[in-house]
Amino acid sequence: MRGAFPRAAGGESVVNMKMISCKIFYREVSLLTARSPHYFDVTYLRQGLHAHPDRLRGVLQAEIDAVDSMTDIHTNYPPDGGSFDAILLGYALCSNCVEGLSSARHTLVLPKAHDCVSLFLGSRERYSDYFFNHKGTFWSNASWAENCFLPDGRRAAAALAGFTKRYGAERAAKLLSASERWKDNYSGTTFIRWGEFSGTDIQAEAERRCRACAEYNGWAFDTLEGDSAWMRRFLDGDWDDERFLVVPPGRRIILTYDERLVDYGR
Repeated sequence: MRGAFPRAAGGESVVNMKMISCKIFYREVSLLTARSPHYFDVTYLRQGLHAHPDRLRGVLQAEIDAVDSMTDIHTNYPPDGGSFDAILLGYALCSNCVEGLSSARHTLVLPKAHDCVSLFLGSRERYSDYFFNHKGTFWSNASWAENCFLPDGRRAAAALAGFTKRYGAERAAKLLSASERWKDNYSGTTFIRWGEFSGTDIQAEAERRCRACAEYNGWAFDTLEGDSAWMRRFLDGDWDDERFLVVPPGRRIILTYDERLVDYGR
């Protein structure tokens, strides 16, 4: 796909990228775009919207439409006055929120992944292999610990204080117990390290918080070395059919319910 982009006089691709991404990728995308020779403009949306997939789908379509119409208040358009070569979606299936998305003017590109963990690990296969041997895993990494909730003592104390203020101490304890029943489905937490963040305070602090979370809940704790290769291909424009879906303007993303995960239709 890289050869489809226009070339500069020196032979390198001149690529203008717009990315609309979940904030779960904030640290990783920021790092990789800073190292990229391409022009990037990135809009981050807060993590957790996938809990309401219809709402998230509407938000994503509205963001795409605003970029198409050049009315998006979040976007700096390419400095040469041109348009974007592609809009990258920093989302996986994520509760099927990408189904039906389309751009009237731009090519859409998204990874063929069930969720973000595969991207942090570098492949769907690594995620599947680990998942089937470690069911009930709560995941975390540098961006996750920073932009998502961790079910630790600090969060429980804050929730209890809020319930107590609204409903009184006796009812608050019952509400807290009910709100944390989802944790019964988990038995461990796994932290994904990226070599690019080795030795940084942000990764060290995130891992410390993840370990403390496991101890608080009585879960096992594990670490995995991540792999940035899939994300680098995504941001470099190296879009092979196995890992990415490239959607022409005017076509809609559809779910295939097979090993392809997604495709595009009319």
